[in-house]
Amino acid sequence: MSGIDYLAAYYGEINERLRRILKTQRTNLEKSAELLADAISEDRLIYLFGVGGHSHVGSEEFFYRAGGLANVSPMYDLSLTLAGGGQKSTLLERVEGYGDKVVKAHHLQAGDLLIITSVYGMNACTLDAALEAKRRGCTVVAITSVEAAEATPRDFVARHSSGHSLHEVADVVIDTQVPYGDVTVSVDGVAEKVGGSCNVLQCFCINALVVETVRRCTERGIKPPLWASANVEGGDDRNRALLESYTPRVKYL
Repeated sequence: MSGIDYLAAYYGEINERLRRILKTQRTNLEKSAELLADAISEDRLIYLFGVGGHSHVGSEEFFYRAGGLANVSPMYDLSLTLAGGGQKSTLLERVEGYGDKVVKAHHLQAGDLLIITSVYGMNACTLDAALEAKRRGCTVVAITSVEAAEATPRDFVARHSSGHSLHEVADVVIDTQVPYGDVTVSVDGVAEKVGGSCNVLQCFCINALVVETVRRCTERGIKPPLWASANVEGGDDRNRALLESYTPRVKYL
């Protein structure tokens, strides 16, 4: 036995990156929260797109969860998710001319807000969606890793043909601090690193954004539309009015 405490090492890596988020991303979280509070005050939907693989987890974390905003509308494409097949998800997120069709299918318009969760922020599907949203006059908030995008070669097979990354085209960027390769811990005798980080870090950013949005709503005297857990007493009753309001407007409710 090596005597190394790998659990503590993993905790330390995640904790350090969470600390970096709080230290470096506060301004971007605040800017993004202002945009979300604007959408709530104007009774507008907030659109979400999580591209293939674990990037999709971000859009699920935003949607229909206890303490989450009820006016969010995910643009799910099940073929891009891991539930639709792991290899297929990877293949499709690399196809150009796909992500823009998702945006078109949801009829985004000028003034709409789109949040894109993309771990690496450089594949074809991500860029096509972001660029189409921008063409339509939408505001794009990216939840992505600048470090991972910058470390990926510009001619990498999964990249959009423009060579650009999401953080270069989005209006506001929340940097998740996910390392290139995602994993964080080296175990003696094992070639591959372990200890994935992307879901922990992007979900922290998402919930931090919601917390800051709710704070700003209260400062404006606005009651934010928040889900209660359906698994606590009274939760269904508290959610009933939100379901009546948003079910006709949000496709996946």
